[in-house]
Amino acid sequence: MPRRIAALIAVLLFAAPAARAQDLAAVCRRIMHPPVGAWAEYGVQGGRGEGTTLRMSVVARETLNDTSFLWLEFAARGMPMGLGGAAADTLVVINKVLVPGFGPGMGEPRQHVLKFGSLPAMTMETGRRGPGGSGAPNMQDCGDGKVVGWESVTVPAGTFRALHVQDSEGKGDSWVTPDLPFGIVKAQAADSGYMVLTKHGMGATSQITETPRPYDPKLLMQLLMQGGQRQ
Repeated sequence: MPRRIAALIAVLLFAAPAARAQDLAAVCRRIMHPPVGAWAEYGVQGGRGEGTTLRMSVVARETLNDTSFLWLEFAARGMPMGLGGAAADTLVVINKVLVPGFGPGMGEPRQHVLKFGSLPAMTMETGRRGPGGSGAPNMQDCGDGKVVGWESVTVPAGTFRALHVQDSEGKGDSWVTPDLPFGIVKAQAADSGYMVLTKHGMGATSQITETPRPYDPKLLMQLLMQGGQRQ
């Protein structure tokens, strides 16, 4: 093989992973600070969350000690838990968190408000894990995934050119694009189904309209026990 061709192949082999890593880093930077009012809605298919709808919104911006934070709201509807009323699909769980952005820092919010089913909204202890650690797509380590490459992905919201990323621990795959407020087109967990983008837009406001009260674990446990008796 001529030396020039061999050298060119070597450059391409080493440059492609580096370029893909740069692509992922660029996407992560773009989606960390979505504009106030942006929202995206996802449908969950398969796993325990089958039929659940997840809506992610940016409902406000707040400045603390000269640092800007976002109020992100994660509202899950149709949680299959048998709680909150005669029909399980009426249950709504809303997490509202004050965080630096969508990604790093979501797991430890500065402020956290929870509204569970028919319960009044409650302020949570600031040391509790926020939705970035569990209920919402885990974008805390956005830049640490293994990049597969750019792919065309079709979901109910349309067709997008998205970067296919595998979780660094091998627990799932995500397809992300800088053209969406939260970046996520599709996300699939290894053992709990997947979620797909169904629609998105602007004009979001908080679904928590009442003044939150202090966290009351007894009230929450009462609702859980009532739900268990209905099953």
